Amino acid sequence: MKFIRFSLVFCCMLSCLSGCSRQGNPEGRLDVGGTIKFNGSLFEGVGMYTIAFEPIDDPSSGPSRASIDLATGKYLCTMQDGLKPGKYRVKFTATAEYDKRTNKPIDQEYAVTADVPEGVKIAYSVSLLPPDFNETNVVEFEAVKGKKNVFDYNIETSYVPVP
Repeated sequence: MKFIRFSLVFCCMLSCLSGCSRQGNPEGRLDVGGTIKFNGSLFEGVGMYTIAFEPIDDPSSGPSRASIDLATGKYLCTMQDGLKPGKYRVKFTATAEYDKRTNKPIDQEYAVTADVPEGVKIAYSVSLLPPDFNETNVVEFEAVKGKKNVFDYNIETSYVPVP
């Protein structure tokens, strides 16, 4: 009797554990990471930098995105934000907020002051990259199951954003 009870408990635990592991990553997404550089160097200044992987084979599944760390140039898409195996078009975005009154970037050292009336927008966003790297980009990457998926890239451009 004890053996049957033990077997039942063991089977229930085993089925719960296997169900939990499938819940964590039901679509079999893969970790993808790497380093992104700008003209051979790390990104400088202020702004928000992201990388997006847009599926070529199954566009309905939507892109996976990650923020790029300015200090290291590294990004990481893990498990639920990761990529399903397949081919992807890679797009980069880099934007900075500027103050309309001064045309200076808004960062922690230069904060928007309290003398702005409520509801008045004084900031505008500027793309720091040309359309070649986001709207019309043709860079591709393939995520492969059972392989360490690393995508390193150097964005080379002479583009100068105009605030």
